[in-house]
Amino acid sequence: MNKHEEEKKALEQAAIDIFLELYNINNPIALQMVRQQEKPDALLEDMNNESIGLEVTHLFYDMEEARLMMSRSELTKPGAEVLDNFIKVINDRIVSKELKFQDYSHDYPCMLLIRNVSLLFGMSDVLSFKHKLVQPSGMFTQVWLLSRDFTSDWLLINLYEVGGGGVK
Repeated sequence: MNKHEEEKKALEQAAIDIFLELYNINNPIALQMVRQQEKPDALLEDMNNESIGLEVTHLFYDMEEARLMMSRSELTKPGAEVLDNFIKVINDRIVSKELKFQDYSHDYPCMLLIRNVSLLFGMSDVLSFKHKLVQPSGMFTQVWLLSRDFTSDWLLINLYEVGGGGVK
């Protein structure tokens, strides 16, 4: 495994760990990780030994923000037009992951986890534009958004339950 793949796996593992902690606090049927893998990125299991896949994707606003984040620059709050573009990035990510879904194992259902690592946009920004979120097509049993809201705490929402109806 090369350095890039190792970094990608470490980012995925961190996202999975945060997801499982928040999911298990807020859901009556706990999940645990069985293993990291490819397509989907993780195999999880519930208390009834039922398997579920978890595909993980990380969301930066754009490459410039990714570079800024790595250098930990202070960033100013963007306007509504820029936020609208970020919502488009989320929508595009959902659609692209759904298109790749056919390549995943179908031995068990699969969820999608989108981890927002943007320093510019928090959970409240996404929720304020929820009416513009694309409604996931149903290929993934659940589509989760993991994001901070300008604090150190991570928040987790299921985009199927957010409402808004968004773009089809």
